[in-house]
Amino acid sequence: MNLLTWLSDSWVVLRWRSLLGSVFGLLVFGVGVCYSGVLVGEGKVFVRFTNLRGDDGEILVRVHVVPNSNKPFGWGGWTVYVGDEEGERKGLEGKWLGPGERSGWVDIGRGMSVRGTRSPDSYLAPVLCGVETSGGKAGLHLLAEVAEGRGRRIIRRVEVHKDELRAGKEREYPWILGYSVWNGSGPFLPTLGLLVPSRGEIASRVYTLEEALEWQLGFIEEFPKRGRRPTQFVFVTRGQPGILDALGYNGYPADTVEGNFGDEIWISLKMPEDEQNRRFREYLKGKGFDPLEFIGEDEIVRAKQLSEEKWWGVVKISPSLADRPKQFYESANYRYRLWYEELAARTKEFGEKHRGKRVLTGANFSPHMNVWPDVRQWVGPFKAGAMTMTWTEDWWWQIPEVSPQVYGFLLDALRLGGSYHGAACQFYVMPFTGNSPANFRRMNALGLAHSVKILNHFHTEAQVLTTWDYVSVMDSPRTYQAIHDVIRDVGAVEDRLYPAAPLRAEIAIMLSRASDTWDTEDIGGGGHLYSAKYNVNNEERKAIWLALRHGQYAVDLITDEDIAEGRLGPYKALYVVGSEMLRAAAGPLRKWVADGGVVYATGGGGLLDEYHGELTELYDMYGIEGHELARHGRHVRPRGMLKGMKSSDTLTIKAFDWTTGEISLPAYFYRETLDAKAGGEVVGRYSGDGSAGVVVNRFGKGRTIFCGGLGGIAYVQAAVTESSEVLPTAFSEDVRELVTVPARWAGVVRPVETSDPLVEAQYFSGPEGDIVVLINWRDRVSEGLVVRFPGKAGIKRVRSLRAAGYFKGHLHEQNKGELEVRDTDGVAQVTLDLGICDYLVVD
Repeated sequence: MNLLTWLSDSWVVLRWRSLLGSVFGLLVFGVGVCYSGVLVGEGKVFVRFTNLRGDDGEILVRVHVVPNSNKPFGWGGWTVYVGDEEGERKGLEGKWLGPGERSGWVDIGRGMSVRGTRSPDSYLAPVLCGVETSGGKAGLHLLAEVAEGRGRRIIRRVEVHKDELRAGKEREYPWILGYSVWNGSGPFLPTLGLLVPSRGEIASRVYTLEEALEWQLGFIEEFPKRGRRPTQFVFVTRGQPGILDALGYNGYPADTVEGNFGDEIWISLKMPEDEQNRRFREYLKGKGFDPLEFIGEDEIVRAKQLSEEKWWGVVKISPSLADRPKQFYESANYRYRLWYEELAARTKEFGEKHRGKRVLTGANFSPHMNVWPDVRQWVGPFKAGAMTMTWTEDWWWQIPEVSPQVYGFLLDALRLGGSYHGAACQFYVMPFTGNSPANFRRMNALGLAHSVKILNHFHTEAQVLTTWDYVSVMDSPRTYQAIHDVIRDVGAVEDRLYPAAPLRAEIAIMLSRASDTWDTEDIGGGGHLYSAKYNVNNEERKAIWLALRHGQYAVDLITDEDIAEGRLGPYKALYVVGSEMLRAAAGPLRKWVADGGVVYATGGGGLLDEYHGELTELYDMYGIEGHELARHGRHVRPRGMLKGMKSSDTLTIKAFDWTTGEISLPAYFYRETLDAKAGGEVVGRYSGDGSAGVVVNRFGKGRTIFCGGLGGIAYVQAAVTESSEVLPTAFSEDVRELVTVPARWAGVVRPVETSDPLVEAQYFSGPEGDIVVLINWRDRVSEGLVVRFPGKAGIKRVRSLRAAGYFKGHLHEQNKGELEVRDTDGVAQVTLDLGICDYLVVD
C-alpha cells in the first residue's frame, strides 16, 4: 500500500479498529498461511438450539456451513439437520424439537473451513440455521448458543422472535435463505444466519447477518462523498441492494438491456455437421478451389477413384488438416464465419424481443490462460456485426502474466472490435482478495483509459451466499471504500470522459487472422485458448505493446484484414509479429512503407501467407534476400518461465541512429537469421556464429527494421516478479530504446507523456473537452511526476481530481485542484505526485 492509499484509508482503519478490536492488526499486517481445504476440526466449535415458539409448532433446524472453498466437501458445503438428534432430514421424522425443547450440542467445526478462499485469517464462517416448522407455520422463534467446547465457554447467545417470516420460493436476505452452492437450493427457510470465527484466538465475536449488514451500511455512510454518482458510465455488480445503493452502483439506464450470450465462452456451433459441410463446400466452390487440396492424405487415394463431380462429397470442414494448408486455414476460419451467423441471429432475436431499447448483446470472453485476443473471437464477431458489446474480465493475478498492465492490450483489441460499428465495452474488475484495493483502483482506471463504458464488479456479496468469490466481511471496509471512491471519481469526470475517445495513435501493432490460425494449430486451428500452447507470438505482441506504453506512446491495434482493406493510412509506424499474414495485406503494406511508413518486424515478419506460401515480394521492403526462423519453443507462461531463463544465443546490436549505444539482446524462444541484400544494413549479429540477426533498410520514403530476436520478451524478462502481489519495475531500458526506434524514425508525436515510464497516460478528446487518465504501475507514489503535452498546443489550464480534494459534483465545475502550467521549450507541462491514478481536466 502506498502512502496516499494509506492516508485515504486511515479514517476507516481507526473506526474499524474501534469496532473490531485486535482483529484489525492481524488482518492488515498478517496475512498468514494458506488454509485451503483445512477444517477447524472436531471438538472446537459447537452450536445448540432451543425452540422458543409459543404455540405447538415443532421445529427442525437445517444447519448449513458455507465452505467458502471447494475442499473438502465440494461446492455444496456441509449440512446437518438438528432436532432431538442430528443427522439426515429423512431420518429425523418424529424427532423434531417441541416448544421449549433444546437440542444437543452440534459440532460444527467438522464443517467449518479455517479460512475461506477470499478471506483473511480473521475469517468468519457463515453458519446458516434454517428453521422448518411443523404445519408450515410462520415465524422464527429460536435461541442459538455458540460455544468453543461442548457446553464450555459459550461465546454468543442469540434469541430471535420474528412472527412474519415464512418459508418461500425465493431468498430474502438476511432472514429467508437456502443452502448449498451459491445458496441456490431450497426450500428457502426462515434462517438465523451467523458469522462464526474460525480462529477464536484472532477473532472471538459471533455476528448475526443482520448485525454485519448494519455495520457495513454504517461505515459506508461515513465515507467522504467526493464527486458524484455517475449517470453515464454504467457500474454493475451482484450483492445486497442496500449496500449496492450506498456504494453508488447505478446499473443500466431504463432504455438499455443486456443480452448475455454466455460466460467465458468460445466458438461453439449448433449447426449440424452435415449442414456445416454443405455450406463449406459451396463456399469453396464459389472461390474456385480445387477439391483435392481439401482432402486428407488418408482419403485422397479413395477420392481419386471417384468421378470428379463426387470429389466435393469427400471434403469436410472438420477436422482442420495441418498437412493441407488451404484446408486447414479455410476450414478453421469458415467455422468462425458460421459462428458469427449464429451470434447475429441471436442478436436479432434479442433485439426483436426488446424493440425500442438499446440492445447490448455480448459474451464474456475469458482471457485465461494466455491473455490472447485471437482476432477471430475478439475482433471478428464485432466487425461482422454479430454482437453489439465487447466484454472481458481481469483475473490477472490468477494468470502468470508479467504485469496487470498488459490487460490494456486485451482491452485495445476489444476497442478495435468495437470501432467498426460502435460496440460498447464491458470489463469485469474483481473486487475481492487477489485484487488488492490498490490494484482494484488501477484496473478500473485501466478500463477507463482503454474506452470501457461498462464496469462490472462481478460479485460484491459477502461470504454468506457464495462458495468462492466474495468480499469478505472483515475485508469489506477497505474494499468497499475503494469501490465507493472509484464510482464517485468517475461520476466527477464523466461529463468529459464518457463522450470522449483516445486521440488516434500514430503507432499500430498488427493482429493477424492468419497468424492466429496457425498459432492455434495444436487445438485444431481455433477454440478455447485456455490450453493453447503456441502463444509466444502473442506474448511478443503484448510485450512490445508494454514497451511502447512505457515509452509513453499511444498504441492502436490493427488486423491484417484491415491492412488489406487499406486502413493502415493514418499510422506512421507498424509492428509485425509472427510468420503468417494474409497475402492480400502484403501489397498495401509494401505501398504504405514506400510512401513513408515504418515497420518493425520480428518472429517471422509476416513472410508466409495464410496457406504458408512465401511472401517474397516483401523481401526488398525488408532489405533481405532470405531468412531462416528457428523456433526453439512456442509456449511460455511469462511469470512462471521467464525468470532466470537462459537464451540460446545473444544478438549484439551496434549503435545506430536513434540509439545511444550497443545493445545485447538475448534470443529467447526464436532465433531468426537474415540474409541481407545490397542496401540492407546489418546492425546486429549473433554471438554464436556471427550470422546477421538485425537488418535495417530504407524502402522508398519509408524504413524497416527486422529483428531476429524477440525484443518484447527480452524487455519484460528482467522485470518478472515471483508474486502477482508485487508490481514489476525492472524492465530493460536498452531494449525499450530498441523497440521504440521505429516510433522515433517515424516522427510520432506523443499527445501526452510522463517523466516516469511506469506511469501510463491516455489523452482523451471529445465534445465536452479534453481529459487525461493517469495510472501508476508502481507500488509507491511517483513523486514530482512531470506530465507534458507535446501533442497539444494552447493548453492554459489543468485541474487534477486528486489535487481538488473533497468536493461534490463535477470536476470541471470546480475552482480547485488547479495545477501550475509551465511552458518548457514550447510544450505545456504540469507537476504532481501520483499515488494510484488521477484524472486531469485539460483546457
